[in-house]
Amino acid sequence: MAMATLRELIEGVSSDFLASPHRLDFHQIMLVTKGTGRYSVDSSPFPCRTGTLVWTRPNQVVQSFPRPDMDAEIIMFTEAFPLRMSAHMGMLDDVLRPSHWQLSLHELHSFRRVVDLLHVEFERPDDGRGEELLKHLLAVTLLRIDQMCRLRHKDSTAPALSDKNGELFLRFRRELDRSFHSTRLVEDYAAALNCSPRALSRACRAAADTSAKDLIDARVALEARRLLAHTDLPISAIARQLGFSEATNFGKFFTRRVNMSPGAFRQSEKARNQP
Repeated sequence: MAMATLRELIEGVSSDFLASPHRLDFHQIMLVTKGTGRYSVDSSPFPCRTGTLVWTRPNQVVQSFPRPDMDAEIIMFTEAFPLRMSAHMGMLDDVLRPSHWQLSLHELHSFRRVVDLLHVEFERPDDGRGEELLKHLLAVTLLRIDQMCRLRHKDSTAPALSDKNGELFLRFRRELDRSFHSTRLVEDYAAALNCSPRALSRACRAAADTSAKDLIDARVALEARRLLAHTDLPISAIARQLGFSEATNFGKFFTRRVNMSPGAFRQSEKARNQP
């Protein structure tokens, strides 16, 4: 749908819904088609203008501050809807990956052609094949985003990713989302995945160019930022929720990852979100 349509739908519910921190339980891809504004994903704000592409994943905390002249095409889909793709594409669906890009004029024209096809098929009366057509067109849309990301980050020069490493990395990411509250040990994840710590680290290096330990700590730090920014839980309660036996240990961990203390981060987020 268009952002203008979305605004009309939510006006009767809450006038400040878009600007209030909230979590979506589905994927949302937004392509800004005109105007300007600001967007925030997991407490990371960025400007929006024509050609800004934003992909928010389930459970990310989002805020939107569109100016009156801003419009966008918005694609929403559940985790279960897309066709099964290769390990390469699965890795794009990852809260630790980038969430926004500024498309060049060529990229914008190319991507809009894909989005327009998806929009036409969505509006067409279903003749019994509509869902399959939408799944395939969504797959093209996601593959196009993946292609743009790889060209932009020169992923073609990255180490080759085998199917074995790719599948292990995807299993690790799913296990990480389930277990980051309870353990930050690479050995625990390797045992859960029935592989050696060395094999797990090798898969993470090939897929994400970083260590398994760094990915684990990044996921814990991300959840800590969410809880500090968007809940009133005491810091000690957040520490326990994330598996730290002592709040001081959590404070040291958070400061090392974010370069400020939990309390300072919470205060900065409150100040940033004040009207």
